[in-house]
Amino acid sequence: LASISPTTMAAARAISSVIADAQERLIFCANSALMKEVIRFKATPQDLNYPEKLMTSSGSTVGGEGPTTATAAATENNDDDAVQQQLQVYESWFPPMRSVLRILSKIFRVVEPRVFEDIARESVQACTRCLKDGAAYIMQRSGVRHADLFLVKHLLILREQLSPFDIELRSVERQLDFSDAGKAVSRFLANRNRRLFSMSTENALVTLLREGVSVQEADVDSKRDLEDSLRSACNDFIEHTSKSIAADLFLLIDQCKGHVASGGTATLKSQPFMNGETVQSIFDRTLLSLEEHVSDVTSQMSLYLDNPATQSILLKPVNRKITRALEEARRYIGETKDGENGWEEELRSNVLGMTTDVESEVKRAIKTYR
Repeated sequence: LASISPTTMAAARAISSVIADAQERLIFCANSALMKEVIRFKATPQDLNYPEKLMTSSGSTVGGEGPTTATAAATENNDDDAVQQQLQVYESWFPPMRSVLRILSKIFRVVEPRVFEDIARESVQACTRCLKDGAAYIMQRSGVRHADLFLVKHLLILREQLSPFDIELRSVERQLDFSDAGKAVSRFLANRNRRLFSMSTENALVTLLREGVSVQEADVDSKRDLEDSLRSACNDFIEHTSKSIAADLFLLIDQCKGHVASGGTATLKSQPFMNGETVQSIFDRTLLSLEEHVSDVTSQMSLYLDNPATQSILLKPVNRKITRALEEARRYIGETKDGENGWEEELRSNVLGMTTDVESEVKRAIKTYR
């Protein structure tokens, strides 16, 4: 340092001041943009026009048709078309998430790491809330499956795009709690011997502040909250998809469980929903509609989720859930007796065989898709 000339030192101080000023301006611009485009974002019907936005970007339909031959050929032979296709995919993302990722990518390594983490943490929290609000709108407009897939898709993208930043989105938030202030003031006023100017811990003002105001700490972990939201969205998709593929089967199981839970174990076999012909018709309808339902699910998954491995990960629990429901159905059917409520040995054998057919058909359909 002793060898550095005064001119160099002055220039260094000037440059440092300029950099600090530029960083402050950049942080202000980033916070302003996040406030406008994410925190206070008001979605329009066009912003939440799913699945149509995805169909436009991929050139496909809900029926599961992929890109046309002409589009595929053009993509292979023209780099410009490939770039344009990527831009269309980017434009199909929900606007608040686009804004968050764009802003974070611009300020990364430009501002101080702690400042970046604070901005990233708040923006991820706000983006997750926007995505959940968007999913609620899509559920009313396009149905629960599209809402589930919308949320799973965007939360997966958000998690994937945040991973290169390698940041810990954790902090401890402290807030003043005035919930006991009223009682503390009442005690303060009721104490006629209060000492206002005492220099000890018995000072009335100090006691008022100590008893009336407390500090509440909360551990905030946006990355953990993001993972929890993604896990919840996946579980909702698995639950809703399983019941849409075999709706009648799950309704039968729910009716049986509800009746048993109410103390009706002994009379379960005589209930109308456990009538032999009724149960047989349930499995007839399930077998007839199974392939169509699975085809609808897989085509919609392909529209929202590009990675086949992700699609397979979501479909395996669906298969397991239906298999468990079939095992419960077999148990309830096995408890029926011949000559009661329309049950005979031949009918019971046929229905149990149909449960095996349903299980095999579900596995076959999902395996064929994979």
